[in-house]
Amino acid sequence: MSQKPSHSIPLNTVLGERYKVTGTTHETPEGDSILEGKDQVLNRKVSIVVAAPEHHDRLIKNARTMATNARSTIQVLDLGNANGLTYLVTSHSRPEPLVDNLLVDSSMLAATSETQEALGQEIFGDEAPSRGSYTAGAAGAAAASPISATRAADAAPAAEDQDFADYSEYEDYPEERDFDDEDDDERRGSVWIVALAAILLLAAGVAAVFANLGGMVDRDASQEEAANLGGASSSASPSQSPSESPSASPSPTEEEKPEPKFGTVTRLVPSNQGFMADQDRTLGQMTDGNDSTAWMSYGFATSNFGGAAETVGLAYELEEKTTVSELTINQTSGSGGAFTVFTNDSASLDGATEVGSGSFTGEETKVELDQEKQGEGAQYVIVEFTEAPSLSQPIAGYNFGLRINEVSASN
Repeated sequence: MSQKPSHSIPLNTVLGERYKVTGTTHETPEGDSILEGKDQVLNRKVSIVVAAPEHHDRLIKNARTMATNARSTIQVLDLGNANGLTYLVTSHSRPEPLVDNLLVDSSMLAATSETQEALGQEIFGDEAPSRGSYTAGAAGAAAASPISATRAADAAPAAEDQDFADYSEYEDYPEERDFDDEDDDERRGSVWIVALAAILLLAAGVAAVFANLGGMVDRDASQEEAANLGGASSSASPSQSPSESPSASPSPTEEEKPEPKFGTVTRLVPSNQGFMADQDRTLGQMTDGNDSTAWMSYGFATSNFGGAAETVGLAYELEEKTTVSELTINQTSGSGGAFTVFTNDSASLDGATEVGSGSFTGEETKVELDQEKQGEGAQYVIVEFTEAPSLSQPIAGYNFGLRINEVSASN
């Protein structure tokens, strides 16, 4: 069979504003390419899989299967489109497993993945993670961490225990020494020396206690004398005004509110509760303080989330209940869209109070929030997206979606 011309991306091209193409390592007979790349943020090597146009859907489906497979040793980092070609960025890997896992028929990969999950459950007793039922859109932004490394680490202590089991305990003790009368005399002398030192220390401690007690008596006498003099002065001048009352303590409303800091994040899609559930593993990357990590939604052909959901909400839990005056959202390549900000005491839109709204105008968007509506404060800040922003860097070839790096608040 003749080899088809390969489809690749030029050297030094930067994908997703982060991954630079540095070389080509493998080309398949069907026109696919495996490229070498560099993560310019974390300064590490990555692999880039570029699918031939006719394998576009195959790469996306296989990437989704891999991202939801907890036992995969290949981590999915980014999925996008460049020069009309679909590419997938993964952790640095040899070309063979990338071809076998990402460029084969998707039904074969799914069957292999299910077999591995069943085998893992039978051997290790753990249950496979649930898969999202929604199949349209982009693959997951990141795969679960490889489980093989942790299992190898857990197995190491067991191997060491086996090695120690080969030796009997308490071997080769030195023979006990027989003490003669001379040793007894030496020990008795040492005991008397220790006892004498203890008596001297005790005497010094008693002396210090009595000295402190004497000082306390002198201070009490001085205070009593001063009080008597003060009383006489007061009786001699009855017309003098009483001393000023102590300053009033600040009222509860004047006390400073805790600085808002986000912890856990919850996805809220009331009209389709399971929608994008397979992306939940990266929700915490929006509050980890690292702008180079992100939570990414599916890619959509339209701004109404492809008609799969009416709205998409993200509930950010505050570590302490407080009020929030400003919300800051850092995101990548999105513009426009629309969102509304609510506060509530639970991760729900039911009973929530609207405190602000906005849309994306750049990488950093700040929204002023109404503090008066928040009363004594709230436990959650909820951002409900009613319209997805357009993307200058499409997700899996789709021009609408969310790629949020960091969310923070201030009061």
